[in-house]
Amino acid sequence: MGSNEDVMISVKPGVTGGSFMVRGTAVLTNVPANITVTPVNDGSVFVGANATSSSSRHVFNLGTLQVHRLVCLFRFKIWWMIPCFGTSGGDIPAETQMLLLEVENKFYVLILPVLDGQFRTSLQGTPDNELEFCIESGDPDVQTTKIKEPVFVNSGNNPFKLIRNSIKILEKHKGTFKHIDNKQKPEHIDWFGWNTWDAFYCNVDPEGIKDGLESFSKGGCPPKLLTIDEGWQNIFPSYEENPTGELSRLINLEENTKFKGSKLDKSGKNLRDFIKTIKQKYGLKYVYIWHAMAGYWGGVLPESEVMKKYNPKIQPVVQSPGNLTHVVCSTLDNIQEKGIGLIDPSKIRDFYHDFHSYQASCGVDGVKVDVQSVLELLGAGYGGRVSLTKSYLGALEDSVTETFKSNNLICSMSLNTDFLYSTKKAAAARATEDFMPNEPTFQTLHVAAAAFNSLLIGEIIVPDWDMFYSDHITAEFHGAARALSGSAVYVSDKPGSHDFDIIKKLVLHDGSILRARYAGRPTRDCLFNDPVTDGKSLLKIWNLNKLSGVIGVFNCQRAGIWPPIKGSIYMPAPGSGIPISGIVSAGDVDALEEVAGENWRGHCAVYACLSGSLKTMLKDAKFQVALEHLKCEVFTVSPIWAFSEDLRFAPIGLLDMYNSGGAVEAMDSENKSSECKIKVRIRGCGRFGAYSNKRPKCCSMNEKDEEFIYNPIDGLVTVKVEGEYSSREMVFVY
Repeated sequence: MGSNEDVMISVKPGVTGGSFMVRGTAVLTNVPANITVTPVNDGSVFVGANATSSSSRHVFNLGTLQVHRLVCLFRFKIWWMIPCFGTSGGDIPAETQMLLLEVENKFYVLILPVLDGQFRTSLQGTPDNELEFCIESGDPDVQTTKIKEPVFVNSGNNPFKLIRNSIKILEKHKGTFKHIDNKQKPEHIDWFGWNTWDAFYCNVDPEGIKDGLESFSKGGCPPKLLTIDEGWQNIFPSYEENPTGELSRLINLEENTKFKGSKLDKSGKNLRDFIKTIKQKYGLKYVYIWHAMAGYWGGVLPESEVMKKYNPKIQPVVQSPGNLTHVVCSTLDNIQEKGIGLIDPSKIRDFYHDFHSYQASCGVDGVKVDVQSVLELLGAGYGGRVSLTKSYLGALEDSVTETFKSNNLICSMSLNTDFLYSTKKAAAARATEDFMPNEPTFQTLHVAAAAFNSLLIGEIIVPDWDMFYSDHITAEFHGAARALSGSAVYVSDKPGSHDFDIIKKLVLHDGSILRARYAGRPTRDCLFNDPVTDGKSLLKIWNLNKLSGVIGVFNCQRAGIWPPIKGSIYMPAPGSGIPISGIVSAGDVDALEEVAGENWRGHCAVYACLSGSLKTMLKDAKFQVALEHLKCEVFTVSPIWAFSEDLRFAPIGLLDMYNSGGAVEAMDSENKSSECKIKVRIRGCGRFGAYSNKRPKCCSMNEKDEEFIYNPIDGLVTVKVEGEYSSREMVFVY
């Protein structure tokens, strides 16, 4: 990808003889004459077009696309995105927001539809294998005849570096958003959490929350983050008065009667007293609270005396034709019929400031803000969908950082590019549709979608892979996925319904988690294979820790179909059916060299968490894994360090954690003529393991001698780490 990827591109992409050429290869043919190309940086360009008439929505033909393996990310609902796989333009659905091509097994081409001024872009294919891009403002009064920078095109030899560098080029060029490296990450992502949604849904109340916190504490795994999800607000019609599901609107900024007065029992008189009580009793570090981008699902009630100061009005919604080609979410039915009580964009800063100030006064530390993509339906009269999103999102981001004194914001139902390319501060957002514990066909799709979506969104925010049940038939599947996702880890267990064996593979004694460094993404050899419906492919997800890599392997086949639709046929029960085999290599950790050290010779120690086996191999060596339906395995890949001519060592980490290597903070050594000391700094307690090609003379921890077990067959050194130190140094002497 140009100089960004150690390959100089002498000829920029462009149209020659009716073909769009990249690195001398025709990626698109039959390119129309109205297509324009504008160079950006190194080998990247913007592709635009000219129209013969002015409109708020245009669809332009880019040319014919075929005979390339491709993966794209498209919105199957207004809120959510999933992958799609194919080989030609006809395989690309409407509302595609990222397209990655593998060109003749030589290099990769990335095509990103982005924002250009007041217009938002998406890609779509036709039955004739044409690739089209659609621009739309969402406001009939915002029109254009030409668009210069709606589609970004870049190429490279490494797909992960290509996407990363492309987002950084766009960040600098567009100036409308920031890369995740340039954002303050929210505090909650490194701590175990509990979200109330799947435990109670809208029936959440103080008694249920206390019961849940009590049962977690009795099990030895008290959460450090509590998110009080939907169900706490004052709305009309109220939760109790609305059995038919009428569209409710927010009537004031305070909590409803469930969180006030006598219903709080001994926890005080209001939300403030309740939060103070549970923080003190259960050791919570953070309490987040839910609200919708527009206040509530139906916005705010214009007739409310409290809301009148924000100049709200009922705004009709207008869906994009692209959205209507896919699953139309049932939650939009009432909104479509009755509109949204929309706060005047000139007053939205005042609303968020007042709303969050009240929450902060109650002891709330951050917010989960849902239903964000609804803004794209409301742009008429406000300069369009992009302008309205920027007004609301900018106000939200500023209010959170100013009011809560930290970037404690979780964005949800926000997977449109209006959000992604407008967020300058928001650093955590949901990566996929809800966990949905009662939908057996959604479970594998959830994990696969989160991994593929993270290819794009992981460069802009920390992807949030959502809550799950620890006591569920798919708990280990979800738990292992969360461990290597690089995201927050939180459950939504009902009080008393927990599997603490699962939780303790994710959470340390102090409530922190072993979060990997980046967003978990499919390995390179999985990018163009459908891990859900092709009947033969395993899903492999990779990530990095400070001194090791991690690979999760998942059998997502035979569970459901894309897109996730309720009632799709659920084939076998977990663990049944013929196992599916796949190939795993230490080299599946794409950036392993980052943590390997200067003298690395390419050898790795590979530890399988669930089977407990250790093997050593060269980075490019391969081994086979066979998994039954809804089964998984997690491999810690630790580069083997050479500390002398005859001493090889690799720290693995806490052997009973899914992401074992996340416990290793640093490693150093002291070499003398008579001995060598290897010092490993670790977090947490439990069974610590390392590979060593010879038995250590002794082992100490915090200068105290420790017993250890050495297995000369596989070279595994095991030390039992006890106590509640947050960090400690372990020394192996040779």
